[in-house]
Amino acid sequence: MRGRFPCTFEMACYVLYLVEILGLSQTEAAIRVGLNVGSVNHVVHGRRHPTAYPVPLPS
Repeated sequence: MRGRFPCTFEMACYVLYLVEILGLSQTEAAIRVGLNVGSVNHVVHGRRHPTAYPVPLPS
């Protein structure tokens, strides 16, 4: 199943916004963005898309 829901740079930025700015849990952020929790964890800890920065979700 690898690559079915790829984590793009844009998604990584949304994840950081949800976790760091809004204070959501990694699980909640994963649900909102459509990624698995492992991918979100990698983004939050800088192992995937280390240059990502928090960006609000489009409305």
